[in-house]
Amino acid sequence: MEEEEVSPVYVRKARKPYSGMVLDSIFGLLIKSIVAIVAVGLLLMFVPLLL
Repeated sequence: MEEEEVSPVYVRKARKPYSGMVLDSIFGLLIKSIVAIVAVGLLLMFVPLLL
């Protein structure tokens, strides 16, 4: 019975880092997409100046 009580604790502890990893990956994708959009915007702004 002690082993059964310990295993749910490990499962509960494993869920928190997993959700944190998912949030970190989502925020990483958001940051990369924002950087890409800003880079494209800057290029579109400066292309007419180069021509």
